[in-house]
Amino acid sequence: MTDENPDIAELAQVFEEMTQNPITGEVELKFRNGQEIRGRLSDGDRESMLREMIYSFSSGVIRFETLRGDCFEVDPVSADMEADPRPVIYLDQCHWSTLSNSIFDRARVRNERDADAAVQIIEWAESGKIIVPVSSAHALETSALFDARRQNLASTILRLSRGWQMRSPIVVRMHEMASALSRKFETTLTPSTLDVFSLAAGAMDTDRRATESSDLPPGVSVLVDRLTSFSAIYDVLMNPERVPAPVPGWHEHYNAVSQDPEFQARESRQKIIDGHAMAVADVVSEALIVAQNLAISTTDHLAVSLYESIRSMPSMGLYGDVIGHRLAIRARWEPNDLIDMLFLGCAAAYADVVVAERVATNYLQRAWGDRETACPVVGKLPDAVERISQLLA
Repeated sequence: MTDENPDIAELAQVFEEMTQNPITGEVELKFRNGQEIRGRLSDGDRESMLREMIYSFSSGVIRFETLRGDCFEVDPVSADMEADPRPVIYLDQCHWSTLSNSIFDRARVRNERDADAAVQIIEWAESGKIIVPVSSAHALETSALFDARRQNLASTILRLSRGWQMRSPIVVRMHEMASALSRKFETTLTPSTLDVFSLAAGAMDTDRRATESSDLPPGVSVLVDRLTSFSAIYDVLMNPERVPAPVPGWHEHYNAVSQDPEFQARESRQKIIDGHAMAVADVVSEALIVAQNLAISTTDHLAVSLYESIRSMPSMGLYGDVIGHRLAIRARWEPNDLIDMLFLGCAAAYADVVVAERVATNYLQRAWGDRETACPVVGKLPDAVERISQLLA
């Protein structure tokens, strides 16, 4: 290497792999000629759950090993990621638990059909035939557990997702709004394509912390970002300490609306329309940010424009339909409904198969309506296996 600041392709010609011990901060570089050098990058983190992190310059794969012996791999990013033909399967947390139990405690899976379906999905995921992404909802719900149960569930999710994440539903709907508003206002600025399911560092985060610019070459900078991001989330999820989940008050507004006599006097069709209006009202603050980024100066009719365009927005449109449907049937709203509506709704809009819990399956299927494609949401793992088999045929 003659360049004083070589990029990743040049480094890959010299080095085979890099190994880091997160606990001690020690790093080992293995050359292609078999030589090795060791050093220390930091004082390390004595509370880390990760024993080892290895990056292969040859394959681009990142490998992790935890203190208790769990091993994970993060798939490399390639130039043709958008053309990946593999089916995307999004699992609700209760079904991740079934997969986890089938690995760590088979006796807890009492339904044999569920057990067999779990084994099949695990085999497809590990052989690379399907993509099973993790989301920030999974991270939030896993963090509420503790001890071995938490680590078993986290291990299953991290092992099978292989670094694939679903973008934050907030990011997805802001991108949908940007696309709709750029058409509506005929702006010169148009959003680029968004990979809803991604291997990018921090893809599942809503807001990424700003980092200072550095003198690192682009490829090395991306690698450092990936190593930092994935090691952080893997370390946090494998920590057995419980993190109490916040209890939102968002749902009480909808309980009040659904019980309001004046609202209940409306026709069912009007309640669906009202659901769309409420969905738009939920995102007005985000829409203002989107409009500012698109250099839209007139925002007086922004909400109206979004309401008129809601059918063109896959995730936002389904979110509005679900609100309208649940209000129309006077459903009882629970604190966790927001997470389900956001994440399962976003997944339903973009994934090939979504395996949800029973209540969410019911309202997502009913709210799907007359969309051009069949609803991808099912409520049981055996049903998911049947659908996936058809996709893989």
